[in-house]
Amino acid sequence: MENAITVGLSRQIVLAHALDVTANNVANQTTAGFKAEKVAFREYLMRLDGPDAGDPTVSLAHDPDSYTDFTPGGLQSTGAPLDFAIDGDGFFAVSAPSGVRYTRDGHFGLSEFGELVTRDGHPVLDDGSNPILIDPDAGPLLVSPQGELQQDGVPIARIGVFAFEDTRALTKTGANLFAAAEEPTPRETAIVRQGFVELSNVQPIVAMTDMMEIMRAYETTAQLIETSGELAREAVRTLTATT
Repeated sequence: MENAITVGLSRQIVLAHALDVTANNVANQTTAGFKAEKVAFREYLMRLDGPDAGDPTVSLAHDPDSYTDFTPGGLQSTGAPLDFAIDGDGFFAVSAPSGVRYTRDGHFGLSEFGELVTRDGHPVLDDGSNPILIDPDAGPLLVSPQGELQQDGVPIARIGVFAFEDTRALTKTGANLFAAAEEPTPRETAIVRQGFVELSNVQPIVAMTDMMEIMRAYETTAQLIETSGELAREAVRTLTATT
């Protein structure tokens, strides 16, 4: 009975984490460039000690294989000249207070100093990892598919698009940004679409279905723990009555 409670509690911990992850995915289903988080359940065998252990191992659930799904989302036309989307692999680089971060969210704007910035005010970097300055009085901004920014026919910068050999080197840091454990390489063949943003890759129906299944599994596990606890209490009462 104690084993059943231990197994149930381990499963509840994993399910609670899975529910948090899924709820966050649902909350960001309309966030440009958002990448869904996935939880992969695995089994962990715990060895029991002592003469009354019975079966020497107990199967517990844990989730060491949580990962980010980097599948590209669809592209949506916005018509906004400072909205950009990467058609294919790669990430925009931005200068955050904690260092260079990477994102697929190309919903950009201008700071009071004329810098191209994210919605949180972080400067967007060019292919040389420098901030991009735009003169609001120099005419409309045009961006070629190769990411070259022009004003009045004059090139002013090339927006940086960077790729990683292994996306597992990226970790979420919040605000739709990723930190990198390795240096990226410039993606020279990247195609940048002006006036578009990449949609979230969250599939709303699938995410809502997953959430309901997780909640049902959590409730079933809670009932199992309660039943095991009641059986343990009943066993104690029976033993007490016979002594």
